[in-house]
Amino acid sequence: MNKDLTDELQLLLGQGMDNKIEGLMHKLELFPLELRGKANPDLQISASALVFVGRKLFFIEHPYQKEWLLPAGHVEKGEQPIQAAIREFNEETGYFVGEKGTLVDANIISIPLNEKRNEKAHQHIDFRYLLKLEKEKVASSAELPFNLLSQEEAPEEFKKYFSLLEEGI
Repeated sequence: MNKDLTDELQLLLGQGMDNKIEGLMHKLELFPLELRGKANPDLQISASALVFVGRKLFFIEHPYQKEWLLPAGHVEKGEQPIQAAIREFNEETGYFVGEKGTLVDANIISIPLNEKRNEKAHQHIDFRYLLKLEKEKVASSAELPFNLLSQEEAPEEFKKYFSLLEEGI
């Protein structure tokens, strides 16, 4: 059921994070259920967008956690993670990115209980894509407050992604 997701994770093997990626692949192989959308209350698939402008990275202010996070969201049924990252970036920031991106990381994220939405604590396997901003295309409005943060300003969890600028990915 989740073979396409494990196939995509294989692209990250050999990049110095094999133990983590193999663990994620194993978790997907053990989970026979559909993980796209929100039907599964324990484990879901999400996708994040890493979009740089110069030496700064886009962040959104998460509406419930009240912290700066990457633009991201659930991968919907019938959608690939790259499509979700592109869609969520557009919805959350009001900006558009190109249709191609590079998978640069994947992580397990623990999502806390959300009483307002009646969602129990659960986990996401988050696919993170480096995407390119289309400067000439701006939508009319953003769903969430956003900001461009430098490496010094970024939350600690995301500082490592600034090395992508040096690697020329």
